[in-house]
Amino acid sequence: MIWFFLLVFLFAFLMGIFQVPIWIMYAVLVVVGAFFLVRNPLLFGKDAEKVLAYLKKSKSPHYQFLYHSVHRDLGAAEQFMGKIRSKKLKQNCELMLLMEQKEYGKAKALLSKMGEHKTKWYALSDIAINEGDVESFKHYKEKLTDTFFLSMLEVDQFVYDGKKEEAIALLDRIIPRLRGYKLLSAYQYREQILEGRI
Repeated sequence: MIWFFLLVFLFAFLMGIFQVPIWIMYAVLVVVGAFFLVRNPLLFGKDAEKVLAYLKKSKSPHYQFLYHSVHRDLGAAEQFMGKIRSKKLKQNCELMLLMEQKEYGKAKALLSKMGEHKTKWYALSDIAINEGDVESFKHYKEKLTDTFFLSMLEVDQFVYDGKKEEAIALLDRIIPRLRGYKLLSAYQYREQILEGRI
């Protein structure tokens, strides 16, 4: 990523020396930025293995956390979580660990400190499923509009009810439409169900 910014700076410097019109500079910057965004497998990747390889190669503590949490290596994930500087990212990572460890009381306490957003409503809905709290589940699910989270809640409900074949069938339907980290999450969840880890 540093190389990208250095190249952009050098390119902008050269265009400034040659007095290229500002609209051309902005157009080139938008095209180059879009090119790098589209090539980022974490955002638009269509292959779960490539997304996983990208996470593995990354030096970012957050991406390393995601890589280890996908592999359920919670000890290593926790070590990388300690290196994350962003308070919001660190809270999200801590929430993921608490949910994975089924420490729902601590997860609820953490969620009460977080702002109103779809991740919070999904986590609270998932906790309600696992605690058998139908009223809370309906309340939090109503606040969700993201189709991915709604589909994943349906998968969670199937798994909780012991209907693993239906859960896998639903995942098989939604996986082809997913990209990036969402694709990896759904793919790994499907693998965990098939291997009997959930």
